[in-house]
Amino acid sequence: MRIEVEPRLCRDCQACALGCSLYHDSVCSPDRARLTVTKDMARYEFDIRICCQCETPECLAVCPVGAMALDDRSVVIMDGNVCIRCGACADACPFDAVFYHEASDRYLKCDLCAGRVEGPLCAQLCPVGALKLIEERN
Repeated sequence: MRIEVEPRLCRDCQACALGCSLYHDSVCSPDRARLTVTKDMARYEFDIRICCQCETPECLAVCPVGAMALDDRSVVIMDGNVCIRCGACADACPFDAVFYHEASDRYLKCDLCAGRVEGPLCAQLCPVGALKLIEERN
């Protein structure tokens, strides 16, 4: 499973980031989302950074304490109780999809809303279809 991103559809409404932070941290705050929407207003272009759920996740391989793991869906999840905040996962991610949140002193990454029966909230809330859940089967 992964989120497919179509940035040309994005309109920067931030529904994805607000829903993500609300689901994970019970606050509507885009800086606490497990994804980021950046904008280039000169060209009116947007970029959405979110974990690609790599086939061979570098973040998982470099974590010195095992805070990164694959869940039963083969989704890379981070255990904040185990994480020592060394930043190795963020440094290793080729997509800049692991974020350090300074105010809470922790790293964040998309876990495809682990535990949410309906799936990732960001994809459900996106009004223009810029984020879509892809369920790949082998």
